[in-house]
Amino acid sequence: MTVYDLDSDGRAEVAVRVANGVTFGDGSKYTAAKDDAHQAIAILDGRTGAPRATAPVPDDYVADGPMYARFGVGYLDGSTPSLVAYMKNRIGRGGFNLMFTAWKFDGDTLGNQWKWLRGKGGGADGHNTRIIDVDGDGKDEIAEIGFLLNGNGKLRYSLADEGIGHGDRFHIAEMDPRRPGLQGYGVQQDNPSGLREYYYNARTGVILWQHTAAGTADVGRGMAGDIDPRFPGMEVWSFSGVHNARKNKLTQPDPSLSPWPQLGLWWDGDLTLELLNDGKIEKWNPADPSTSKGTPRLQTLWKYGAVNSGTANPAFVGDILGDWREEAVYTDAAHDELIIFTTNQPTATRLYTLAHNPAYRNSMTLKGYLQSHHVDYFLGAGMSKPPRPDITYAGG
Repeated sequence: MTVYDLDSDGRAEVAVRVANGVTFGDGSKYTAAKDDAHQAIAILDGRTGAPRATAPVPDDYVADGPMYARFGVGYLDGSTPSLVAYMKNRIGRGGFNLMFTAWKFDGDTLGNQWKWLRGKGGGADGHNTRIIDVDGDGKDEIAEIGFLLNGNGKLRYSLADEGIGHGDRFHIAEMDPRRPGLQGYGVQQDNPSGLREYYYNARTGVILWQHTAAGTADVGRGMAGDIDPRFPGMEVWSFSGVHNARKNKLTQPDPSLSPWPQLGLWWDGDLTLELLNDGKIEKWNPADPSTSKGTPRLQTLWKYGAVNSGTANPAFVGDILGDWREEAVYTDAAHDELIIFTTNQPTATRLYTLAHNPAYRNSMTLKGYLQSHHVDYFLGAGMSKPPRPDITYAGG
């Protein structure tokens, strides 16, 4: 599910998948004309839970059963929001069907804009999707770990020919402020070529560098952020040491002295990124890696009753309270209370809130394996003043 003001009336709706017999928040039920494998997308009133519109999910792959989904929101036409649905089911005990669809809700009806089927074509998916304008034309594209769709649902590029397959995590951001445009960084799961991690031009899909090793390996995590002010741009790291991304420079070769590649968190007010790892807010010290094996800890969140959301993650991370720093949202052990952590550290840096950045705002609508959000400008040591975001307020 996701939450967004899809009809631009100033109030948010909730988008969910439904099937025959689902009861909505107002007590009404969804009744399908076909069997339960046929699903629909429902747009719910954010205040009451009542359905405002429903539309059937395309049934191209329905013979293989109902489809898992993750939703997100992007401005595919550059002016109004679209609901983007990634949907997937398994073919027997083999591979997976994958379908992307885009939808418009105008306040009354939910209409399908387009449908993209992977079929037997190339293009590896992962566990999180990113919706972001990679070419600077004001219209968002839809990125998976191994391919990118234009806002009209047409395939722009696939990384299959470069040997990129399934992986758990990838990032798109302005990692190199000296290079025009955005860059991508991804990790691989059991790639038969031994590929571990790769860095590429997010607009064109051209691979800029990659790291391989003998044998296959599941590189389960990978992170991107400016954690070392000694080098311009962002660092990227998984379990092969820390690299400054722009020049593929290995700045910390020992994985045991590298920070854990989990989540970033803007917290202490300087321009380098802090880290959120398994209930701990940490600050890596690249100048003295001998002490970084136990990366200095800024906060221990379980001391306040916070518990992880099933894995080593919070329920949500994002700039939701109005500063450009980020909040981490947890529950208590009984799951009946929200516990929200926000920084108490002052900062001399003045930025517009991260949630006003279109790339960051889109990212907060997506689920999947929880990943750090990124703005579409370089945010880090030595940064330039970011351009004013080209946005307007809904409902005005």
